[in-house]
This record gives sequence, C-alpha cells and structure tokens, in this order.
Amino acid sequence: MNRVKRDRFRGIASYVHASHAILALAALLGPIAAMSLQPSAHIGPAIGVGALACVVALGGAIAVAIDFAPWHRLTRPFAAPRRRMLLDVVVTLAALAILLLLPAVNGGVSIAAIPMAWALRAIAGGSFWSGIARMFVVAVACGLVAGITALATGLVWEPLSLVVALLFAFGVLGQDSIYSLAIELDDLRALEADRAVATERKRLAGDLHDIQGQHLSLITVEAELVTRLIAAGDTSGATTHARRLQGIAAEALDELHRVVQDTRAVSLEQEVTNAARVLQAAGITVTLDMVDIGPLPEAADRLLGLTVREAITNILKHSRTRDCTIRVAFDTRTGIEGVALSVTDSGPSALHTVRASGTGLTMLRERCREAGGDFAFVAGSGAKLTAWLPISEGGSR
Repeated sequence: MNRVKRDRFRGIASYVHASHAILALAALLGPIAAMSLQPSAHIGPAIGVGALACVVALGGAIAVAIDFAPWHRLTRPFAAPRRRMLLDVVVTLAALAILLLLPAVNGGVSIAAIPMAWALRAIAGGSFWSGIARMFVVAVACGLVAGITALATGLVWEPLSLVVALLFAFGVLGQDSIYSLAIELDDLRALEADRAVATERKRLAGDLHDIQGQHLSLITVEAELVTRLIAAGDTSGATTHARRLQGIAAEALDELHRVVQDTRAVSLEQEVTNAARVLQAAGITVTLDMVDIGPLPEAADRLLGLTVREAITNILKHSRTRDCTIRVAFDTRTGIEGVALSVTDSGPSALHTVRASGTGLTMLRERCREAGGDFAFVAGSGAKLTAWLPISEGGSR
C-alpha cells in the first residue's frame, strides 16, 4: 500500500513538473516561432524577442523551482528574498516587452500570452492567496504600462492576451497549490502515524510494568521463602511454595501474552479482589471500604484498576506492613462527579526505595492528569496512594 502511495505521488509530481517544462519551453519557442513567421520581421527585433524569451523561460523556471525546492543547489543562489524579487522583476519586464513586440494576428490573442502566463506564475511565490494577489496586481500594472507605452509609441497590442495569460497562470498556480497541499497532508499523516506508534508503545510499556510488577514481586517473595525453608530443612514447605512459585510464573506468562495481544481487560473491581487475595496470601490484613459505584466509564475503570495494582506492588516490594486499607467512594470536586481511590498501609517502609517519582507512579500520575483527575503518593512511616478521576464527563456511571 505504501508503495502504491509513493508511486501515486511520484506520478502526480511528474505531471506537475512536466507541465512546468512544457510551459517554459512554449514560452521560449513560441515568441521565436511567431517572429520567424512574420513576413516583415527584421533580424534585430527577432533577436531581441528571442533573448527576452530566453530570459522569461529560464528565469521563470528558476523562480518556480524555488517554490518547490529552495534548498537545492541550483536554486539556492536565487532563494534569498532580494534576489528572488529581482528575478521576478526581470522576468516580468521581459514578458511585458514580448507582449508589446508581438502584436496579435488578425485581432486574435497573441502568442505573447504564453510567456506572460509563465512570468505571472513565476512571481506567484509564497502562499496561495498572496500569490493570486501578486499575479492580479502585476497583471494590472502590466496592462497600464502596456497601454501607456502603446499610446506614446504607436505600438499595437491586444489586451485580451493579458487576460488569457492571467487565467492561464491562475490554472497553473491552482494545480501547483493542490499538489503542495497533498504533499503537506501526506507528511502530516505520516507524522501523526509515527506519534500514534510512539504513544501505543508507551502505553504498552506502562501496561507491562503494571501487570508484571506485581507478579515479579510475588515471585521474589516466594523464592526467598523457598530458600529459607530449604536452609531450615523444611523440604515439604519448600516444595509447596515452589509449586506456588511455578503457578505465579505461569500466570504472569499468560497475562503477558494477553496484554501483548491487547485482549486483557483491567477493571477496578477485579483488581481490588485480586489485591485482597494477594495481600492475604502474604500475611497482610486487608480492610475494604467500598461503596457500590456501579459500572464506570471504561477508561476510568481501567486506570483505577491499574492504580490499585501499582499500590499493591509497592506494598509487597517496599513495605513490611501488617495491614492495608483500600477505600473507594464517590467524590465531587469543583462540581464534577468522580471516584476517589485510596490505598493506605501502616508501614514500616523501606524509605530509601519508596520514591514518589518511580516509573510506575510517574506513569499513573501522567495518565490521571491527562484524564482530568488527581494523583498523589506520600511515604513515611506508612504509605498512602490516592487517586481521583472524573466520571460525569466522558462517560456515565
């Protein structure tokens, strides 16, 4: 699919650049052919028109190329604002001279409309609307200068040629603007895709940390217990805990597979139930103080569940507490209904390892703030983790 898209843009680019090349070539060869077909043409004016056509064709090509690739080594010397302005003036004056020197044949539109159209497109750099404004102003100025010059010198020129040149230049500018917009939108789409990938990777990393942290803590505790039992000669107890260790590892592996496949659901109620079971298995008394909160918005339910999981992981890893309290209640703040969660233990804690800036806590704090909620963690003789998430906005109870 990406290859097809690249081929499509390559084809559009080829069409746009080919149209520029054809118009520049017509601006060069058209006036020369028109002068050569004039039966009464003199060699001097013919050479002059040819030189002017070269200036319009080459100068216009450089000016248009600057719009697409100002950094290119061939256009960079002319990309400075003053040099670009001088180039535009020279090209416009050369096209105006061709318009005066190539009168219309039998009252029709002069071939000079082609180099004039190329000159008008060349001066239409910058944004779309500013380019249109410059083309209109330059076309009016050229018409006034051509009219005054014709009155003063007796030259004959066809105003319709200038009108046709302006319309032709409008069409070319519109084509180029649509192409540039398509390229810009494609670049933005690619940037947004990269950003979405980075966000998903960050989310997956956070989920892996939240899910596996608790299991790894339990594995560590069980492994230490098995070591102590073996050292004490209690092979029966060591075998029991070794089997439990095996079960925890198998469960961790299964949950890892499910989170990678993005099929594992996390909910507050489920995590509170799991937390009570795990803490009780570790010999910690659990007190649950929960109201019937009913169904929560999916995002809030998941985030609160992950918060409970992180809190229990920290208790198992960093605290030697014998009791833990988990509270969940409705709490309205600044007129917004939400759910408040708190997980408290009485310690003591290993203060040198409990940090409010830990990876899991930092990730949860960022997620809560992005969801419009609050998050806090305080560690002392005990530890308390609190979180509040709104539920009246973005979802109903």
